[in-house]
Amino acid sequence: MVRHGQTDWNAQQKYQGQSDIPLNETGRAQAYQTALHLQDQESPQVIFCSDLMRARETAQIIGRSLGIESICDARLRELSFGEWEGMTFTEVYEKYPQAFNEWVRDTETYIVPGGESFQSLSKRVLQFIHEIKQANHQVALLVTHGGVIKAVLRHADECTDLWENAVETASFLIIDITEEGRILICKN
Repeated sequence: MVRHGQTDWNAQQKYQGQSDIPLNETGRAQAYQTALHLQDQESPQVIFCSDLMRARETAQIIGRSLGIESICDARLRELSFGEWEGMTFTEVYEKYPQAFNEWVRDTETYIVPGGESFQSLSKRVLQFIHEIKQANHQVALLVTHGGVIKAVLRHADECTDLWENAVETASFLIIDITEEGRILICKN
């Protein structure tokens, strides 16, 4: 799993959610560096990516390097932050202090105003991963978003507190899925 490269909104600490924001030059360079690093890993047979521009572009850069076309799937999209999208963290806290505090206290089930819960995100992502496992791809690369990667970490019991671990742009996580469907973290 690879998180997309940096966007201007990442640099400005804005909630992106499902807003369709492109990579910036730093993000393109990060994607290229990730591609170079992934060439030294076990090569994937397939690349799946979120249908949002920042993930698609990252997947295309990596795919060109590996000689693989990417397949888009909306289930790999970031958490929908609804009304918060396009706002900085500070702006959200100032405009929605009660909602923000409720979300921090109960990130799992709280539905962001106009958005979705982390529980909903986790359900769609884990369903997608289960389908990938059933398709018998030996190695699949998923290019996605920080929230999606945290959902996988949470499911693997690697991240009991969603706030304790940051998922940096263009970083990657290697997972293994057992025959029983258990997700094991091999490298983060």
